[in-house]
Amino acid sequence: MLQFRRITTSKRFIPQIDGLRFVAIGSVVLFHLYATLERGALPEPLAFNTDLAKRGVELFFAISGFILGVPFACRYLLNAPKVNLKQYFLRRLTRLEPPYFISLFVCAALQMAWSHRSAGDIAPHLLASFAYLHNVIYGAFPGAVNTVAWSLEIEVQFYILVPVLTMLFAISRPQIRRGIILGLMLCAGLLSNPLYPTLHLHASILYYLAFFLAGFLVCDLYLTRKEWKPSFAWDALALCGWPLVWVLGRNVGHVVLPFVIVLLYISAFRGRISSAVFGNRIITDIGGMCYSIYLFHSLILYGVKHFTAPLHIGQNFWLYFGLQAALSLPIVLLLCGAFFLLIERPCMDRDWPRKLWSFSQSLRLTATNEQPAHLRD
Repeated sequence: MLQFRRITTSKRFIPQIDGLRFVAIGSVVLFHLYATLERGALPEPLAFNTDLAKRGVELFFAISGFILGVPFACRYLLNAPKVNLKQYFLRRLTRLEPPYFISLFVCAALQMAWSHRSAGDIAPHLLASFAYLHNVIYGAFPGAVNTVAWSLEIEVQFYILVPVLTMLFAISRPQIRRGIILGLMLCAGLLSNPLYPTLHLHASILYYLAFFLAGFLVCDLYLTRKEWKPSFAWDALALCGWPLVWVLGRNVGHVVLPFVIVLLYISAFRGRISSAVFGNRIITDIGGMCYSIYLFHSLILYGVKHFTAPLHIGQNFWLYFGLQAALSLPIVLLLCGAFFLLIERPCMDRDWPRKLWSFSQSLRLTATNEQPAHLRD
């Protein structure tokens, strides 16, 4: 039987987090589907809005703040063993690098084949992407090999800063600690808001710092909880709050949204209905393979569009959008699910480099022993 559940390093599986990943990646994929139909059979009723494009990204950074904060917060708040920084960074490399590098090679090969892009043109961008420096050197999009990887580069910057940022959890008094995190969220939102018109797709760690800290706050509340009784009141808050993620506008919305996300993520744990929905096995399995979907969904959507874009029923755009979603999303899940099972999930096993080396050595020994004696000599 195919196993889609993620492999976790700490053996601590939190289903609601993967349920939240489902919402985040769903937001990203649906927006990019909308973007692929910009020149489709029917005109789009709404302008291409980059605010909506980054809402899924903002949800993801809050999740990253939670996940990356947990082991460090456990040390300070629950007297857990100190985090081994060497293992921490090695784990980031072995977990993320193989799928990412494969996606870059696939995207580069397809651009050279379909768009007739020369190797000389693509090589500098490929090397910059390998080093997570494409945003810094070229900007987010110009010449990008994998156009969605700009946010991964910011994520890597957060990985590097996490050991320093998580010193916030060393503040022993909860009220002061949480007050400082809230204050930093507000300051980061206010200071980064003017960056909107000057940064291409806001490829800046400062622009997303408030969302990352929102994940820290949820992590703090989650780890120090004594008894979170499920309540329909949290479900009501979720019902009213989730639309705000995509409705809030640019200026005030950028400052307010991190605080809204904190409440929504807590409701995923504390709501009677929300916790069941976000813990649903199908939702968590899809959310758990969000990295594979993230790396390849845009490429698949644009490929499928060449065959399906002319198909529509009537003249209603949203019926057209629904039809395109029904045709393209199963292909995204099928192909990304296969990549997840073959590449990403094995890389979730922290010991995969050692196991791969042992396997290659056993193959070499087997091949040697099968040779005739005079050849072995």
